[in-house]
Amino acid sequence: MLKRKAGGWILSLAAIAMLGFGVSVAPAAQGEAPKAESPKASAAKAETLTGTLTIVQADKKLVVVTNSSGIPFNFKVTGTRITVNGQKAKLADLSSQTNKQATVKYVPSRSGNVAKTIEIGS
Repeated sequence: MLKRKAGGWILSLAAIAMLGFGVSVAPAAQGEAPKAESPKASAAKAETLTGTLTIVQADKKLVVVTNSSGIPFNFKVTGTRITVNGQKAKLADLSSQTNKQATVKYVPSRSGNVAKTIEIGS
């Protein structure tokens, strides 16, 4: 019989604690609007990958760079600044640069990695 009373007492305390929590949260939710996250705060930050340029498909605007662990990374090339040995280049120029070291600054997105800059050589 003591166990039933103790169990009921604990449940009562739990219910009171939940009600108290709900009351403390409710005024803040009613009194002020939730803060909107700024677009810059939610945007992905640029990352950098250095590896070997393995595939260039200019017609699909696609470049693949394989990192030192052998993992290939696909990059969409749209509005990308491309340099080869310090000289400005075009996506089609990268076809002759496969198997060379490449550094890609990119922004990850849900639709794929978007290359911002691709540097081959120096």
